[in-house]
Amino acid sequence: MKKILPLALALCMLLGVTAIAEQPAPSYTYDVAVTSFPTTWNPFTYQTATDGDLMGYLNDGFYNFDYNETMDGYRIIPWAAVDFPVDVTDQYIGDKWGITEFVYSDEGEVTEEKTTGRAWKLTIRDDLKWEDGTPIKAENFVNSAKLLLNPKAQNYRADSLYSSSLRITNAEGYAKQGVPADTSYRDLMVLDGIEDVDAWLESKGDTKGYVNWGYSFGDTYDFETKAWTGAAEDAYVESPLTIKELYEFYTTGAGGEYITWADEPTRKDWALDELKAKYTWPETAWEDVGYFADGEYDIVMILDKPLTGFNLHYALTSAWLVNEELYNSLSTETDGVFTNTYGTSVETTKSWGTFKLTGFQSDKLYTVERNDNWFGFNMPENEGRYQTNRINTNLVMEPSTRLEMFLNGQLDVFGLSKDYIEEYGTSDFTYYSEGDSVFAMVFNPNFSALEANQKAAGENVNKTIITLKDFRVAMSLGMNRAEFLLAADPVSQPALAIYSSQIVADPENGIFYRNTDVAKQVVVDFWGLTDEIGEGKLYATVDDAIESISGYNLEMARELFNKAYDEAIEKGMMKEGDEVQIIIGTPNLTSAFYNNGYDFIVNNYTEAVKGTKLEGKLTFTRDGTLGNGFSDALKNNNVDMLFGVGWTGSTFDPYSLMEVFVNPSYQYDASFDATTYDIQIELDGVTYETNMYAWYEAMNGTPVTLKIVGSDETAVKSFPYSTDANEAANRIKVLGALEGAVLQLYDFIPLMGNYSAALKSMQIQYYTEDQIFPMGRGGLRYMTYNYDDAAWDAYVQEQGGTLNYK
Repeated sequence: MKKILPLALALCMLLGVTAIAEQPAPSYTYDVAVTSFPTTWNPFTYQTATDGDLMGYLNDGFYNFDYNETMDGYRIIPWAAVDFPVDVTDQYIGDKWGITEFVYSDEGEVTEEKTTGRAWKLTIRDDLKWEDGTPIKAENFVNSAKLLLNPKAQNYRADSLYSSSLRITNAEGYAKQGVPADTSYRDLMVLDGIEDVDAWLESKGDTKGYVNWGYSFGDTYDFETKAWTGAAEDAYVESPLTIKELYEFYTTGAGGEYITWADEPTRKDWALDELKAKYTWPETAWEDVGYFADGEYDIVMILDKPLTGFNLHYALTSAWLVNEELYNSLSTETDGVFTNTYGTSVETTKSWGTFKLTGFQSDKLYTVERNDNWFGFNMPENEGRYQTNRINTNLVMEPSTRLEMFLNGQLDVFGLSKDYIEEYGTSDFTYYSEGDSVFAMVFNPNFSALEANQKAAGENVNKTIITLKDFRVAMSLGMNRAEFLLAADPVSQPALAIYSSQIVADPENGIFYRNTDVAKQVVVDFWGLTDEIGEGKLYATVDDAIESISGYNLEMARELFNKAYDEAIEKGMMKEGDEVQIIIGTPNLTSAFYNNGYDFIVNNYTEAVKGTKLEGKLTFTRDGTLGNGFSDALKNNNVDMLFGVGWTGSTFDPYSLMEVFVNPSYQYDASFDATTYDIQIELDGVTYETNMYAWYEAMNGTPVTLKIVGSDETAVKSFPYSTDANEAANRIKVLGALEGAVLQLYDFIPLMGNYSAALKSMQIQYYTEDQIFPMGRGGLRYMTYNYDDAAWDAYVQEQGGTLNYK
């Protein structure tokens, strides 16, 4: 900014003198500090944003984002690929890949439209190399995909090739072959090709049925004593009954009698989703997977569903490449358990990205340096870019230590927490940014796990009240978000839904989801203002209503705390003398945000329950040792609640991002089964019904059978990306309905947006002063330096060793 400009001019003169004197090339080091450290940057298994940050230096994608020509937006450009993919669908028509010459409607009728977007040829650059100069060719990407899908490995990221918008034909079958999996009756009927329930049940013979006692009943039935035990495990276990016998038990037998909250037709429908049996995927040959090389530099992708344009290119902005020789040398299998240590140290890492890993001291420091064999340095558009040739990432837990290092010139960025925003918030070197995430308060209301935990905690301790929705609604309404942010993160703003204002619903036309009428309606519905909008009412417009929402309603929260307490007493979940103990998990004990946030939460809810039946009975403790394992800690019910957590990524694909709320592999609330939760959506004057996971699948292009509400009829529908205005509108309606359904669960309670403020060092210069979506201010590609390392050290010493950023 203003203070930087003269320094940049001095740098130009310095560089000129350096070149004439034939001195060594100047070094430009970017120094940053973090409060959590990566543990694995294996592209197949990484799970956290912290791991992803390091991995991002070492890996690349086929395509990348860049500024548009007018510098007010973005475009996607070829990166590791030579050009954009070529549609070769017509070359792969036939039974092998299940591609027909003409498109079939969702109802199975042939149309006059030619099939496109199912097969693509991608040409990669001929200068791709590993850090040691070893060439990378098409076959290397194919081999890596095979390793990613290895059924023995069960890699966390394997589903990126079959469960998102990019669905490689037979990739799922290859990854799951030979692995027994708990599969719902409904899915088994589809796999068996039998639509009639009774006929299917008869066909299964003596095959055993599996049930999750905790989820379906909250109790366990002892078939020998013919009595309920009063305890239940939240996991699928084999029953002594056959598939048919278990179905009858659930629908009309003792189980059906227990489920007093549903009539018989409803139980019969629920049984198809809640009851399961083991299914072992059949063998799938790699030759049948739609991902293969066609020559040295061409990759062919065969897709289950059409994917075109921006959505295709966006899906290919990352690549699943590992060095197969190194990867295979690090694989072991003991007693049938596969392990691999790729991407856990310098020795187990190879880069094909902009930087290479040259130093790693666990929980202390890692260093990446310029990878001279990176293909990007050969691209004309990168000439003069990527001035950084080294990045040091330090683990520094204490904010005061980070500030001291920053003022001493040892860090290039310092994030401003509440303790420092007043002092530096108006500095010329402070930059404000908005990210794509919503951070939430999160619960995992797993009854059996919470019940076990409260028993282990001793007498008069209760946790199972968390499973009552009224209690979680009270927690939402009882949270004073505005005051929370003043205490913990005054830069941020309250969040009112699960998707942020940065999420794009239609990237081709630049339509942000939160700006659509559908998304606005989700907000007013969730916060109960729908009936207050219109002429002569409290709010003239939807926008006026949204503007009024604070998320805080103490009176209603107290009513719901009382209601939840009464329900818990009535159901025998707790006794009047019990104390509700909630363990809040945080990554560490040093973060100002988590420290201030925890203190506020304790005080906020202590005050919120005053005058209620929970006064003096709601207490909190803290586990601040979770590190990067905060998500698993909640999934495993090691803690009862998290705050300030969310999801990042898929900015341009909220339809695929919905998977994190409906797939237990990703959900914070791992006890929720989206296949058992039906919702109704009105589309084109017809109301359809199916479960949340099926709606998610339909929204991502998979034909799904929907019930037509009010009749005995069904319809097969899917809602893939479409340039047709009505189809695009319907897709957004489905997304909005799913967002609304997730909100109504009250296990992911929106708390705050992703806003930040940070001081920028005098050493560096951003490409743009303003944040331009989604490029930010240019990142490492465009960032330049006002001083090289030697000149910077000299400048800091000239200032007495401490810099003034006020």
